Amino acid sequence: MRILYHHRTLGDGAEGVHVASISEALRRLGHEVEVISLIGKRTNEASSRQRRWAGIARMMPGFVYEIGELGYNVMGRALIERAIREFRPDAIYDRYVNYCYAAVGAARRHRLPMILEVNSPYSFQKQTFDERLYFRGLSRRMERKICSDATRVIVVSTPLRDFLVSIGVPADRIIVMPNGVDAEVFAPRATGKNVRQALNIDDRLVVGFTGILRPWHGLDMLLQAFAGASGGGRPLHLLLVGDGPSRAEVEEQAARLGIQDHVTVTGRLPHATVRDYVAAMDVAVSPRATFYASPMKILEYMAMGKAVIAPDMPNIRDIVTHERDALLFTPERAESLEASLARMLGDEGLRGRLGREARRTVEQGRTWTHNARAVVELFERARAAG
Repeated sequence: MRILYHHRTLGDGAEGVHVASISEALRRLGHEVEVISLIGKRTNEASSRQRRWAGIARMMPGFVYEIGELGYNVMGRALIERAIREFRPDAIYDRYVNYCYAAVGAARRHRLPMILEVNSPYSFQKQTFDERLYFRGLSRRMERKICSDATRVIVVSTPLRDFLVSIGVPADRIIVMPNGVDAEVFAPRATGKNVRQALNIDDRLVVGFTGILRPWHGLDMLLQAFAGASGGGRPLHLLLVGDGPSRAEVEEQAARLGIQDHVTVTGRLPHATVRDYVAAMDVAVSPRATFYASPMKILEYMAMGKAVIAPDMPNIRDIVTHERDALLFTPERAESLEASLARMLGDEGLRGRLGREARRTVEQGRTWTHNARAVVELFERARAAG
């Protein structure tokens, strides 16, 4: 099958990993995939295109940026139409972003089956977590229209499906498919010994987190819980793998709590090296998640066979089961997170059992290859239905 994959992202962070991973998984299954975007075919690398568009985005005031998002429908539609003429795809796969109808419109015009991958309800996200959403009503109406006109909509969590249904998207178009992980790259055979030696934490029980340091990731709660935790006689260390706008606040809070000598913030690392840092962890934590997300960090922890702690939320329960392959704590309760940490740090057998079961869960259906097979099946059904 020839699949045209369109996205309008900067291709960095988790979104870049997702784009690259699902397209490569489709290729490994024997399908031709043509990726088109403003930044070119590749993600997660500092190309000149990526830097240029990132710079333009930073310079635009919010109002102008939103107008630019709307205007992309003209540019994006032309980009997709040209790719359809040259590549002659059997189907189109599109990563949803705010206001972007270009791929849906092109697919409908050419009568091509089209899957829309939705990772976030932008009409909600932008007015809740980002700067002001100027055209709030238009964003919500277009979100409903874009999702309703796609052949099928893949959402990464059950709560995200429920949200789209609540704004009028037909439920029978929506399929829940949590994110995946490359189980060959993120594998328990990595030991993390070199990282532990480099950071001089070889003798410590290591609690870890990976991701961009942002206010809504709950690092303040993790620091508070870590400060109160005990290693049962072994010294503890908190390894924060990433960088971001909250780094200064994180380091200041660590100093206030008197744990600065037990906390390492690595700064941003290439995704290819994150595995080695996860391997160095004894316990891996996702302290907070939005209600709709499917955190890839949790899946990467699981694939590495790590003991996982995460908030007890419906979208997280799409991925893990409490006491079987993770410990879940009461969301937004630092004392509940601290209790889960204490239990995990004090019980090596529990850590081992949960880690082994987490790896088994990944192998049984949480890989990018598994997701790619499901995508192909959806396309084949759509083509058979005409």
